[in-house]
Amino acid sequence: MREVCLLTVTLSLLLLAVPASAHEPKEYTMLLKEDGVTPDGVAPGILVSTDSLFFYNVDSRDGVAHRVLIDADGDGVFEGVDDMATAWLSPSCELNETGDKVDSDCEVTELILLDPSNGLLPGNISMLHQIEHNQTLTESPFTVNFSEDQHTLPTNPPTGSEEEKSTDDDVLVLILLASLVGMAIILPRLSDTTDDE
Repeated sequence: MREVCLLTVTLSLLLLAVPASAHEPKEYTMLLKEDGVTPDGVAPGILVSTDSLFFYNVDSRDGVAHRVLIDADGDGVFEGVDDMATAWLSPSCELNETGDKVDSDCEVTELILLDPSNGLLPGNISMLHQIEHNQTLTESPFTVNFSEDQHTLPTNPPTGSEEEKSTDDDVLVLILLASLVGMAIILPRLSDTTDDE
């Protein structure tokens, strides 16, 4: 009997717990191409802190290299003390017979974490895409926006169709509570009948 009551209480608490959804960090791919970066920026509402930008050089021309400069402090200068840059990214890296890179500094991709721990604050971040080809350097600016990763419930009162959803949720909660009360009443009686046998 005591086990049944404990099970009922535990189940009730689990069902009534507010669901919390955590954001899974994602890698947002930015392709470095002959004609620029694709996509050519990231709008608000897509990325949050703890997400990363995955820069990938897909420009297959011989002797081409790409890099991205990041104005981390927002002062308009891309090569300041607090700013960041990817390595010069090649279209491919030559491998030796064991599969290791011949040039250990050769990179095709680079991952940049969007987070204050990496020196980047939420908001608009200005970036500069550089392409070096045939001793010519071309540059094109783009912007990436990211926001804080917040897991708080909205404080605004529901309006319109959200009100209807709230009413539906209230009905579901009442049905759930009635079911739990029914379980609390029926389970001990079932336990008593099995003990009598």
